[in-house]
Amino acid sequence: MKKLQILAAIAALVSINCSALNSITLGDSIRIHPVHLDGYSQHPVVMYNDGFCDSWTMGVAYPEGLMVKLVAGISPLDGMSIPYHDRYGNKQICTVELNAGAAYRTISSEITTTGWWDYNEDGEWEPYGTVKWSAGAHNLFEFNFYIDPSFRCGYILMDGRITSGSDQRGAVLQDCRFLSKTWVWVGYMPGDVTGNERINIDDVSALISYLVTDEGLDEWGIVAADANRDGKTTIADVTWIINQLLI
Repeated sequence: MKKLQILAAIAALVSINCSALNSITLGDSIRIHPVHLDGYSQHPVVMYNDGFCDSWTMGVAYPEGLMVKLVAGISPLDGMSIPYHDRYGNKQICTVELNAGAAYRTISSEITTTGWWDYNEDGEWEPYGTVKWSAGAHNLFEFNFYIDPSFRCGYILMDGRITSGSDQRGAVLQDCRFLSKTWVWVGYMPGDVTGNERINIDDVSALISYLVTDEGLDEWGIVAADANRDGKTTIADVTWIINQLLI
């Protein structure tokens, strides 16, 4: 028991300095296919953390024309189910709740369930603190966005903090602030001028025809035609697409 108390005292003093590794994000960018305009598109939110944590909260700002579905706008993913041991050493799953404010402009989660460990393998299970997310990447939840027909692009900003109570097992995160910025845009992937979500010989033919006639591509196909992203559409883009087919 004395050894356990010493471990607890040390763990209570240990925390990890916040870094860019500790964040909740949708990624750097999201491309939405135009077929989803006036419809819905789902995108996962991931937490990256380099120490134990049991709580996070954030405010979210959405660009005009991109809204979260009012009912079931967010859905938990596997990262919200955390395995742990109870006081008898039985394996359990802690299902963590998502809490959302009006229009999903605030989202948070906190674990209050106690976790237990047999630190010295003597058959006696002792509490280590709350159940926690361990260091790693965790798929927390999925946004279900409604895409207004007029939406073309904009940023989603998520500003918040990740924190934790003490843990006898190791270092915890304490009040780690983060700001994640995700560029969201509607369009086809570069080179996919036909918009069928794959690059093939049809794109070569369509692009050559467009270069000759200045016709045949829609709004998003014209943007995708600048396949090499040099700011202009030329025969070099045809060559870029052909090279992709040869890879």
